Parts: sequence; structure tokens; C-alpha cells
Amino acid sequence: MRDRDLNPKEILGAFRDEYAGPLLDVAIQPEDSARQRQLSGAISGVYYSCGLHPSRTDREDWHTALQMVERQISDGGYHAVGETGLDWYRMYAPRDRQRELFHHHLVLSRRLNLPVIVHNREADQDVLEMLRAADLSTMGVMHCFSSKPEWVHRFLDVGMYISFAGNLTFKNAQPLREAAQLVPDDRLLVETDAPFLAPDPVRGRPNHPGYLSHTVQRVADVRNTTPERIGELVAENLARMIGVSVT
Repeated sequence: MRDRDLNPKEILGAFRDEYAGPLLDVAIQPEDSARQRQLSGAISGVYYSCGLHPSRTDREDWHTALQMVERQISDGGYHAVGETGLDWYRMYAPRDRQRELFHHHLVLSRRLNLPVIVHNREADQDVLEMLRAADLSTMGVMHCFSSKPEWVHRFLDVGMYISFAGNLTFKNAQPLREAAQLVPDDRLLVETDAPFLAPDPVRGRPNHPGYLSHTVQRVADVRNTTPERIGELVAENLARMIGVSVT
């Protein structure tokens, strides 16, 4: 956040006034660990994940980057694997390479008994098949869910949580709001996907946790409940997924 003139300690501190549950900071490449170390300990209840995002699979040193991810997570201090997955929309790298890297992350998730953070863009069937084949021992999360509502139960059936981001608040996102109605209470998560997908009415700005209340409110509206209840559910679900206490 610092490279966007945002103060992470200040923003997360204010966010804590409204939400007391755990937070998961997700790295998309091994070099992000330096940022995570700077934040570590500054705000209580922040946990970490690391992976090689599909947008980084075009790196010439992708083999080395994957080894760095595996070494960092294996050394401890992380509570999830990823962000990883498949992106058939941007096609950052050939499909075979994306599949290979996703497979390695799934193997690491299973070996270390850690949940996996899954990026999926226009690759529903391939992601689902790879998750089924992985037979993970620990649940993961379909991050920034953007699939059609009929995919909700398919991913639930392979043990995944479903997480919604700011795009759920957009005017043209009725299918996402329908999907949010289908997720059981014990599988629901909400996220920022910062710095992307800032929710209405702050759409277009760099996203950060201070804007999450807009998404939480919209999720509460479509599920006919209160934002406080959504906050409670998300705190309980994330704590369960990454194996930590709620507070």
C-alpha cells in the first residue's frame, strides 16, 4: 500500500475498530515476503499466504520463483498456500505452464496440510478437475469468486470456501449476488482483492481494507441479514480455514 501513498498500519488499525477477526495477507510472488515481514507484528491477527499468481507465471525464472515459494512456506510462518490457479482470460503464460504451477501449489498444500487460495478466471472446469484430483486434506478458498451461480455448489462439493470481493457491488453483477445467496453460512468469506476491484461507491480508486464495509453491506443485503452478522461469519470461517483463533 505504501507505493500508493497509503499507510497500511493506519488503515488496518482503523479497520480493526469495525472487525476483530483474523486477516489474511496474500502474496502473489515470493518477493512479497519482504512486505509481509515489515507488516508482521505491527497489527495483531494478521496471517500470511504466499504463492505464484497466474499473472507471474510468465517470469523467465518461474522455476526458481516456485522453489522460493516452496522454501518460504515450508520454513513456517505461513497459514495458506497461494494465490495460485488458472487464468484463461489473460493467458499470462501457456496453459501447460499454468497447470504445472497450479499442480505444484496443490501438492504443497496437501503435503503441509495448509489451505490453498485459488485464482480462477474463465477456467472453471479445469480448476474443478485439478482440485478433485488433488484430494486436498484441508479446505481452500475460491478467491474473488466470479463464476456463474451454478458453479457455487460444484466448488463447495470439493471442500472449498467461496469468497466475494468488491465486484459483487457493481451494477452489472447480479449473477454474483445470486451466487452469494447460495453459499452456506459456514463457507462464506469476503475480501478486498486489493488494490483491485474497489467497491461502489469508491470504484476506480486503489482498493484497501478500509473499503471492505461496502462489500460486507452488499453481501448482507443479498443474504437478508446484517453486516455485523456477515462480519461474525467471515471471522469464524477464516479462523477455521487457516487454523487460528477468531480473535
